[in-house]
Parts: sequence; C-alpha cells; structure tokens
Amino acid sequence: MGAVGCRSAGRGGWDDPGPGRGLRIAADVAGWGGPVLVLAGFAGIIVRVARPRLWQVPWWLIGTLLVVGLAGYAVDHLIEAHLRRAERFVAYRKVLENPNPVAVDPGSEPGVFRLLSPLHSPVPFRDREDELARLRRWCTDGTDPHPVLLLAGDRGVGTSRLALELARTLGEGWTAGRLLHGTGPALFPALRDRGRPALVVVDEADIRSDTDSHLHSRVRTDVVPLLRAFPGRGHDAAPVRLLFVVRHAERFRAVVCEELAYRDSPEVRRLVDEAPVLDLALPVLDRAALAERHAQAVADFTAALGRAPAAGRADLSLAGTGRTPLELHAAALVTALTGEPAPAAARRGEDVAEILFAREVRRWRHHAASYPSPGTPALPRLSDQPDLPELVVLTLLLTGHREYVAAAHALERLPAFAGLERDRAWGETSAWVDWALALHGGTRIAAHMAEPWIGPESFAHWFLTTRLRADPELFDRLQSGLDTRRSEHLAGLLCRACEDFPEAGENLRRYVARSPSAHGYAALRSAGVLARPERADPWIAEGLRTPEPDVGPALASRDFHTLLEQAPPASLPRSQSVLARRYQQAGRAEDKAERRSRRERQRRARGKRT
Repeated sequence: MGAVGCRSAGRGGWDDPGPGRGLRIAADVAGWGGPVLVLAGFAGIIVRVARPRLWQVPWWLIGTLLVVGLAGYAVDHLIEAHLRRAERFVAYRKVLENPNPVAVDPGSEPGVFRLLSPLHSPVPFRDREDELARLRRWCTDGTDPHPVLLLAGDRGVGTSRLALELARTLGEGWTAGRLLHGTGPALFPALRDRGRPALVVVDEADIRSDTDSHLHSRVRTDVVPLLRAFPGRGHDAAPVRLLFVVRHAERFRAVVCEELAYRDSPEVRRLVDEAPVLDLALPVLDRAALAERHAQAVADFTAALGRAPAAGRADLSLAGTGRTPLELHAAALVTALTGEPAPAAARRGEDVAEILFAREVRRWRHHAASYPSPGTPALPRLSDQPDLPELVVLTLLLTGHREYVAAAHALERLPAFAGLERDRAWGETSAWVDWALALHGGTRIAAHMAEPWIGPESFAHWFLTTRLRADPELFDRLQSGLDTRRSEHLAGLLCRACEDFPEAGENLRRYVARSPSAHGYAALRSAGVLARPERADPWIAEGLRTPEPDVGPALASRDFHTLLEQAPPASLPRSQSVLARRYQQAGRAEDKAERRSRRERQRRARGKRT
C-alpha cells in the first residue's frame, strides 16, 4: 500500500496540498518560451546589423524580446526551485504510510484478513487509554525525553494498533505515520523540510535476517539506517520520535547493538541502549466486558461486509478471559461471516483460521476466474487446476513477494509449470504474478507493498503450517534451489510459525535437515530474536542432529564451529548442545583421519628408503 496523502481534516499533516499542475505548466511555458524569445532577439540583432534593409524592426522591440526572454528564463528557474521545495515538503508521503483507516470500497468483496489489519479494521480503538496517554506524554513532553521508545508485546495483544492510534491522534501540528519498508534513509531530509514534530512508527521492527534483504529484514535495512541518520537534538529543530514495535525488547536491543558494535559512535548505540520500554500486556476484561466487545465487533464487521445485522449475538457465555484482542476480533468476524450465534467466539484459534481461510480461498478463486476480464478464465491452467490460486499465494508467501522477477521464478517450481519451455513458463508465471499483485492491491514497486498478503501474521503461519504438512513433496520442491536471501526469509518464517503453532516445528526440522550448514545457519539466526525461542529450539536441534541422507558430504568441524557461534546457549540451549557434541565428534574424526594419513605417509617414506 502506497503512502498516498489523504486530504481530510481528521489527520494533521496529510491534508497539505502538493504542487499543482498550474505551476508546472507555467514553468514549461516560461522554460520554452524564454529561450525562444532570446534567440529571436539575437537573430534580430544579427539581421539588423548585417542586412538592415531586410528587417526594419526598431531596436526597442529587439530589446523587449531579449528582456522578456531573460525574464522567462528567470521565472522558470524560480518556479522550478519552488516546485523542488514543494516536492521535498511532501516527500514524507513516500516514506510514511498514512495511518488513517481506509474504508472498504462499496460493492467490493473485501478480504477477511484485511478487515483484521490495524490499518483497515472497522472496530474502534478501545481498552488502551492509559497506554495511549503515556505514549502521548512521551511525544509531547517538552523536557526532552529520550527520542526512541520500544513498544513490546506478544502477537495479537494490540501493539501495532496502539502505535497507529497514537499516530492518528497526535493532532494537526504533527507528521506521523508508519515507515514503509526500505525507505529509512530518505526519511529525515523529508521531515526536516516539513518543519513539524514527527512520529515514525517502525512496525515489526525486530524482523531481521543475516543478509541485506528488503524482503523481510527490518533491523539492517530500516532500523540501523534510521539510528545512524537520526538528527541531533538541536534546540531549534522540531523533535522526532522513533517508536519501534517489537515482540521482545531485550533481544531486539541486542540484535541492533550487534549491528552497531563496530562502526558506529556511542551516541548512536545509546539511542537503543537507553530507550525506555513499554510492555503491553493483555487487557483485563471480565465476561461482561468481553461480551460487549464481541457484540460491538460483530456489528462493525457486519456493517463493513455490507450485510444486514442479525439478532441473537449479544451473549458470550462460552468465552473465557485471557483472549487477545486479535482472537476476539477474529471470532467476531467469523460470527459476522457465518451468521452463527455468539458461541463461535469460543472456538479454538485453529478453527477460526480454517473458517476464515475457507472464505478467503473462495475469494481467490473467484478473483482468478474473472481476471482480467469478467467471466473469462484467462489465467493459464486455471481451468485444469482450480487449486492453483491457493498454491500461488502459498509460494509467494514462502519465497517473498516483493520482487517481481524473483516471484515469477519461484512460481516456476510449482508442478503446474514443470516441464514447460523457458519462454512459455516465464509468460505463464508472469501472468500469475500480475494476478497476485492485483489481488493484493499492490504494484511491482516493492515500497508500495507494505502490508503482507495474509495478515495478521499468525494467520499466515497457520496457512503455511497446514498446507506444508499436508503436502511435503510440494515443500521440498519449493525450498530446493533457494538463494541465501530466500533461505533467510523461509527460515525466519518457519521459526516465527513455531511460536504460534507447535505443528510448524516438523516443517522447520525437515527444512534444517535438508541443508544443515545453510538452512541451519539461517534458522539459528532467526530463532535468536524470537520472543519464545524455546519453541523453535528443539526442532532446529533435531534437524541439525539428524540430517537427511541425501544432503551431501558430512559437515567439517569448521562448519559446526560456525553454526555453534550462532546458537547462544541462553536462548537456544538444545541446539547449542547438539552442535557442541557434533563439533567434538567432527574434530575427533578429523584428528583420527589426520593421524591415519600421517602414518600412511610415514609408511610410504620408509618403503622408498628401503
């Protein structure tokens, strides 16, 4: 989703008009007309001097042409300078996403997961007034508080929603929004030209990898550049606040400090070291409050879906306490979709995800059947394989969807496109990538695709876990031949899925066992920053301990030593223990082989002497 400015009175800073087309037209007229008049004036001088009888134009007219031409050139220069200033002034729209919720288009079939997104949810913000007031004080306090704050909390408790609500409510005098992926270096010049205090929300800031990948890494591509470019605290400069939304504050701090350890000044590292932390816990709600929240959410989702409200949904007797806001909203969305009474809210999270995905898959198939012209199955192989839209979305989730060419090559691994000649496979997969982008509402430009295709992330984890467990051969086909960046992406995805669903561990084990040196390295790096690494640690350890038979030659001691350095004993004790044992075994085997080789050389030397 691109950062397009919305002209409304409800959000300060996003209603400023950009440079109009009239100034651009005037600049073009002055830029072309000025030189033409100047050339005409010089031509008049030459003709008047060389052949005075050919042109009896008075000198004052020639002078007027020159003066007007030079004036046009100057006007063009002034207008261009003004347009450059105006473009810099509104450049923040290209790096900050408007936090205002976007209403569903009338007559459209909205994706159910889009309705659960913090940017698009129709359910009003509630139950976090105290935390919101604290964040507002941090932003507006004139005593120069620390400019960086870490907002930490488990998935589903409302961290992203709280951060966006803060951005929405700061008022007319602020520039606030969510940072788009990969746009950090251009942020501060745009904010400086704007001249207003600013709040920059970096959502999911602790997603990182070991490579400079725009697919999923935020620590190296966004967080670290922001900290390095952070402006000094000048008294005459407008304040800037950085709000990092993370799962585990201390692990995020450790990862960022690791990136900043060698090349950066202590002032840059202090921005994260001294950053305060706001841990967001579950809101304390009794049964009556849960029933009221559920009824309100059902009404809001029903209205967003364009359906008539139904009776008999106010009671929530089967729902217990301890439910996250995301779980409560997802259950309410199921109630609004199915028309069932309130006990739908008491379903398990897996059952809720299954109902939501059943509707979403139907929407994918309907959208694919009517793309690009209504009623015409123009996409290749759709008529023969109705499950292909689901497989396309699954593949792009696994391998990363922000690069057009790479997405097309990833789809070539699907069985539907196997065996095709190169040009034909490229044409068919490109058509499916275009469909997926149209379904997502994005473009081929990576920066305009800030939102995931399936969000919140826990639902994407359920989708990947269930589909990959049901079709192991497809998983093997999709993961074969991944480059380093895609390997990092997939390892991080599988590790984070283990936090939500224990069933995802088998996928992670098989992935690590297939290539312990490459995939194991990526998994260890990804698991080290999880909020609950103990859920992924046993599966990584099992994959490192029992590699698949066809993975190639055994790892050497130096490979195990490299992996051992990436498995901190505090967060990954089982993997660390397995690697330490394998490292000792590999070392003893290498020493034994070296002694055997030495004895063989000595025996050959004695034979030559005799």
